[in-house]
Amino acid sequence: MRGKLFERVLKALLLAALCLTAYKGLVATPEIATNFFPERFYRGKINDAENSLIMKERHYDFNESLDKAVRVKLEELLASGKKPSPGSLVTEKTLRLAIEKNQAKRLRDADSVLLAREKLERFLRLEAAGWAMGLSCETAAGPGR
Repeated sequence: MRGKLFERVLKALLLAALCLTAYKGLVATPEIATNFFPERFYRGKINDAENSLIMKERHYDFNESLDKAVRVKLEELLASGKKPSPGSLVTEKTLRLAIEKNQAKRLRDADSVLLAREKLERFLRLEAAGWAMGLSCETAAGPGR
């Protein structure tokens, strides 16, 4: 008798866990979230977009500071007139290569900042417009096409 009760309780708990998992999965889809929980959906998307923008701006600022530091080091090396010792890791050539690499990273980071800003603005526009994804299975071409 006790074994049957334990088995029933275990089945009920497994069924509850399965239902909760299905519910959480459905609520996370844009179709359900934008129609039934739009505030929570947009709050999460806008928060993610803001955090992404902040992170991208930090990367850009870090690489800009690194570029300035490498340029100062190069200027100091050239102004001193000294030649680095053989086998030195810091030479005019390595500093110029570092500057080129930093310029490429800054360009990429500037693009990332721009994309993150556009993503944030897009979610803010969608929220302001009250956009909700449809629940039908129509194609982009329209019904029956």
